[in-house]
This record gives sequence, C-alpha cells and structure tokens, in this order.
Amino acid sequence: MTKKTIKRSTRKKKSVRAKTTPAAQQQETFDVLVMATMSAGKSSFINALVGHELLPSGNEATTACVTSIEHCSRAKYFRGTSYSHDGIRIGMQKNASLEQVRSWNADEQVKHIRLSGKIGTGYSRRAARLVLHDTPGPNNSQDRRHAEVTLDALHTIPFKLLCYVLDAGQMGTLDDQQLLAQLREQLDRHSGHRLVFILNKIDLLDRERGELVSSHVEKARHYLEQCGFQQPIIVPTMSSLALYARKALNAQTLTRTEHSRLKHALDDLAVEQECLLHAAALPDALKSGVRRRQAKAGKAGNRSARQPPAGDLVALQQVVLRSGIRTVEFLLNQPNIAA
Repeated sequence: MTKKTIKRSTRKKKSVRAKTTPAAQQQETFDVLVMATMSAGKSSFINALVGHELLPSGNEATTACVTSIEHCSRAKYFRGTSYSHDGIRIGMQKNASLEQVRSWNADEQVKHIRLSGKIGTGYSRRAARLVLHDTPGPNNSQDRRHAEVTLDALHTIPFKLLCYVLDAGQMGTLDDQQLLAQLREQLDRHSGHRLVFILNKIDLLDRERGELVSSHVEKARHYLEQCGFQQPIIVPTMSSLALYARKALNAQTLTRTEHSRLKHALDDLAVEQECLLHAAALPDALKSGVRRRQAKAGKAGNRSARQPPAGDLVALQQVVLRSGIRTVEFLLNQPNIAA
C-alpha cells in the first residue's frame, strides 16, 4: 500500500468517525415550556401552533402529565410514545391521535408523553429542533399531583423559552398569582431564560361593551409588573380561532360549534379594526419584524395540496394572521430569543 493510499484511507476513517459522533447525530433542541393555570387555553394555544387538534382541551383539567412535541419537518404524521414514572415505555402509536393522547393522559401510570411530527408551517430554524412541552394546570384541586408534575418540569426541562398563558377574562386569580410567584422565584435562580406571556381568549371579549384588546394588554402589563415581571412581552392571541382556521385550511373536519365560531370570525374580518399586533407589548424592532413576516406570509399563501375555495382561502389565512399565533411563531424563529 502506497503512502497516498494510506493517507486517503486515514482521511476516510476520520470522516466516518466525524459523522458518527454523538454530537453530529444529535441536533440541538430549542425547548419551549408552556405553563398556565387550569383552563387558560394552554392546550388550545399549543394545538394552534401545531396546526392539528393533538392535545385534549376543555373547561376541565385535561392535561395530567407532561407532553413533549418535537418538530420533524419531513414527518407525515405524529408518532407517539408514553412513559411510566420510572421512564419505562408503556405504549406506542405510529399515527398518534387526539383520542390516544387523551387516553394516555387519563392513565395514572403515564408520566410523560412524547410526540414527534411536523409542527405547523411557521417554524423555520434549521439550527435547532423545536420541542414544545405542555404541562398540567397546577391548580387542580382534585389531583395535587398536577402541581408536582408542573414544578418538576420547571426544574428539570432545559427550556430556553417559557410561554405563560393568561386567560384575558380571568387575570389575577389567587391560583395564577401563586404560580407566577413560583415561576418568578425559579427564574431568579437561573438566568438565560426568555419569557413571553400569551394573553389568550381575546376573541371572547365583547368589544361592543368597550372590552378592547389594548386595554386588556395594558391591564395584563400592570398585573405582571406587580408580580415582579418588569417590561413583560405580552402577545394577545385567539388560539382557538387560529386552530379552527388551520384545520379548515388543511381540510380537517370541524365540529358544528367550531364551524359556527369560525364563520363568526370570518364575518368580523370586514368590520374588525383593532389589530392584535398593534396592541401587543413588544419592542418596536420585534413588531417591525412581525409586520414584515406577516406581509410575506400573506403574499405567499398556503401551499397545501388540499385547499378550500380561493375566497375562503384568503379569509382563513387572514384569521391566522390576525390571531396572534403568527407573532408567536416569529418569536420562536429568533436566534437570540433566549438572550
């Protein structure tokens, strides 16, 4: 064997070793922890980001364990796995459904659910895989373990961004104040986390009675500053409507109630003047970035193979754009969001 052949062989082996190192195989993750008190709309918010009704939601406690959803851009469906309190795999489903996730949530043996699939259309960072972590509402009086699971997630998940969901119609409850105090204490101990407050259920405000988005954002800002969060970033959202619109864009079935609420939202588009982005508590640079992103998204349109009629398509895209979800997606794509 010649010296040149030996050199080539050595380079080849080095190349193979470099490709098979754990660091090369394991891409960095961008972990987002989502917290809220019970029934604030946390699961609906995550479902809106995902673009599918993957997590159970409702007025009662529907999240009993931590559910981690990992973005996989090439996936055609969501794979699901459930784990016990000892970390042992209990169940597995190739195409995980809402019913399966609900069943795992109701199983007391399950502590953690992992789902992997394509999360919406708004995440584009290639440097890190997005992972959304859903947590139980800790204020469930019927099951105190919910609080333990949530606090354990806060201490153990290496999140870079925390989204705290507030119910626009029920801010300042005792449960909410207690959870915010625990969150404030944890963030004081560990720096490097970015915090975004999601002011959800804005669509339930009665504007004819003077319940304006801007006034509720200002009310939330004052409340959060009293809780020790200075200059909070607040994004008003209509998560449920965004989810319904995305389901319609993807030709997914809507319930009668969902269809009715979506139709009402479409009717309001013609007369609704107040912009959620304008009311959001964001630095000017971020607002400008969101506006550019929204303008680009509006022109690009939805390229799904299964599209509704052209007129409905534009209107449904406008519902998503105005829902506040696009603003959250913009924040997720910022490389320095954890700074």
